[in-house]
Amino acid sequence: MLQKTSYTLFFLSLIFIQFATPCSFLHSEIVECENQEIERIEIITNASATCDIAPILARMQCQEGSPFSQTDFDSDLKRLAGDFDRIDPKVECINGKVYITLTIYPKPFIRSIQWIGNCAVKTSKLESELEICPPAVFDRRAFNQAFHKLKIYYVNKGYFEAQLNYDVIVDNACNEVDIVVTISEGRAGRVRRIEFVNFTCEEEEALRDILLTKRYNLFLSWMTDEGTYREQMIQQDEHEVLTYLQDRGYADARVTVAVTEARQCNRINITITADRGEKYLIGGIALEGNTLFCDEEVRKRYLIRTGCPYSPKLIRETIDRITTLYGKNGYIDALIDYEPVLCEDGCTYNIKFMISEGKPYRVGLIKVFGNCWTQTNVILHETLLVPGETFNLEKLKRTEERLMNTQFFKCVNVYPVRSDGPCTLGDNFRDVNIEVEEASTGHFGAFMGFSTTEDLFGGFNVSEDNFNSAGIPRVWCSGLRALRGGGEYAHFTATIGMRARSYLLSWSKPFFMDTRWTVGFDLERASNRVISKDYDINTTSFTLKGLRPINQFVRWGVHYRITNADVDITAHEHHREERDEAILADPDASSGRRSKAKKQLKGINRLEEEARHSGLLSAIGFNWIYDSTNHPVRPTRGWKSKAEFEYVGLGGAHRFMSFSYLNSFYQRFPDAQGVWKVRADLRFIQPLWGSSPGDVPINERYFLGGEYLIRGYRPFRPGPRYDDDDPRGGISLQYVSMEYSRFFIKRAEWFLFADAGYLSMHRWRLGVLQLAMGYGVKVYVFEGAPPLMMGMGYPVNPRDNSEVKRFFLTVGGRF
Repeated sequence: MLQKTSYTLFFLSLIFIQFATPCSFLHSEIVECENQEIERIEIITNASATCDIAPILARMQCQEGSPFSQTDFDSDLKRLAGDFDRIDPKVECINGKVYITLTIYPKPFIRSIQWIGNCAVKTSKLESELEICPPAVFDRRAFNQAFHKLKIYYVNKGYFEAQLNYDVIVDNACNEVDIVVTISEGRAGRVRRIEFVNFTCEEEEALRDILLTKRYNLFLSWMTDEGTYREQMIQQDEHEVLTYLQDRGYADARVTVAVTEARQCNRINITITADRGEKYLIGGIALEGNTLFCDEEVRKRYLIRTGCPYSPKLIRETIDRITTLYGKNGYIDALIDYEPVLCEDGCTYNIKFMISEGKPYRVGLIKVFGNCWTQTNVILHETLLVPGETFNLEKLKRTEERLMNTQFFKCVNVYPVRSDGPCTLGDNFRDVNIEVEEASTGHFGAFMGFSTTEDLFGGFNVSEDNFNSAGIPRVWCSGLRALRGGGEYAHFTATIGMRARSYLLSWSKPFFMDTRWTVGFDLERASNRVISKDYDINTTSFTLKGLRPINQFVRWGVHYRITNADVDITAHEHHREERDEAILADPDASSGRRSKAKKQLKGINRLEEEARHSGLLSAIGFNWIYDSTNHPVRPTRGWKSKAEFEYVGLGGAHRFMSFSYLNSFYQRFPDAQGVWKVRADLRFIQPLWGSSPGDVPINERYFLGGEYLIRGYRPFRPGPRYDDDDPRGGISLQYVSMEYSRFFIKRAEWFLFADAGYLSMHRWRLGVLQLAMGYGVKVYVFEGAPPLMMGMGYPVNPRDNSEVKRFFLTVGGRF
């Protein structure tokens, strides 16, 4: 054994000497050449390629006649290595002179790319994903990166067993390569079924919403990108299921995920099996270290109780609540820890919370970092902390949330630090650092859609969420960047449809002149024939508005509005008028035709008379808003209420006042899946100074019907009409709606609804509601965009069939 070991060491020594010796010789030669004069630099290309040598020599730091430097020579090699496939250097020192020879091998060109084994994916699709095609230069590093994208593409398509490799065949004579890509696609991982073993029905339903992996849907998976097998998602799902069980007391739980082939081709089944083990409960709960707050005050923050399942999640949340209790009172360094102790019965944990209170701190300096465009005062306006006051961790967290909600920044980090520098206030102060990374706030979008109300429409919008109006004079010298960073909102939208068109310019500035007021204006030009094809309504309106918060939920505002409206009777209506007059003048016309023509003519005359009541109006209004909802666009909990009063008569041709009281209530269903929505609106217009309801301009009246007000009724048809059957609108409106909605996949929800409304031309009138019930679906095609809403509504008590339009389709679907 000793003899074999000696032989092994001897041969290893020979191998080491064989490989180490040339390196040692090369290194010794380069060391001998250091600071020696470079006599000649020769660059040799392989026989199959030609290359211009002059640019290569010009890029090198080592030059003929200059002293040789190993550092410069290494830099030259690194600089040239990215441009060539291979470089073989040779350095010789002869009679005190340095001779450098570089043999370079230019990168070859790709002559062809051959695809073998792809059946499910077309070759043209693979070529577009690779984004490299002949006769491109073959760069192995760039090709590997592109080839990795191909692997990701197959994984995203659900081919979790896919194996991709490539071989390079080199033709040295032509300096070209042929690439052969070999693909073994394997099974397509489209999930047909997800099965749960050893779970209750309630647990199974809850976990289906938690899992990232979903069932494949032939109609929706192309849009939602769900239903394909992905290894990373499966691992995350396994962890989520395990955490779910552990938070219900099964601390020893184990979860396995098995993938089996389904009977259907290219489909798989996923089976999630749980081995729960023993269920652990919480025994006693002890507390120590608290001197600032009594035990009872701290226990109010507990989310765990004796006898409830042992849950690490609830314990962590309890620690967060206790930390917040101390942090709200300046003890921002308070440390809360816990120690679980397993009891002798083996199924119960005693929990002991240990508190290290620290000492209280006050807010020192507030410093902002990372804002290149956004003005510092815009950031400080969103800060709830005030220098000198007692530190409050809850305000610190809310400041970070408020800054993120502005959408000016990709990320925000707000944290306390020890005061330092010449402006240090003392040991009982902590500065606040606000670090931000700015995001793109300018947006341009084009859209096209179809609605059962407006038919086909399209348009574009341009907006800047972080606009700076003070930079307008500097645009010529500083460019468009001068228009960013002021924290203002500017928006322009143009919408052009077959029955309507509008142009809207909006601007608003929060914290106007360093106050809590948000001040802005809307300038709008609109023309529509949506209400009736017999008349066009053209309006130009300017609104100056201000809004001020009173507390977290309540705001009040004031606005001034000036509007000029013009109602044009269309040629179609004039043709009807001429036809009816001709019928009345015809002595041979039947009494029925004459009676109908007389009625329609009366309606046309009234329409023409009320159309002349358009013109200029000037109004001032006040509003009060209460909003406790949890989301500005898609709330699932809370109450939103708005009361608004407007007086029209500060000049202009009209005198009336309007009052509206709008309410919306949202409540998540007990199963945490569905949402109840209730809406109740009251709107009234009161003519003043001897004017009648008919004197109120048509464009100021209320209308019902359509996808937003009584779904299932034809838009604008419910309520008063002229004798010629055109919608007349009303001055008294009541509207009530109830809706239950629930997501069935990530980007789609179904809903059931019951809508009811009443409209009258009488003052302050309450009447019998017209009712409709139905169902529908909302599909969120693009993240952050309005949903596509469609459904069916079934009127219960329409006056006639002309009011019925069961199917509705629109983009938006607001409640």
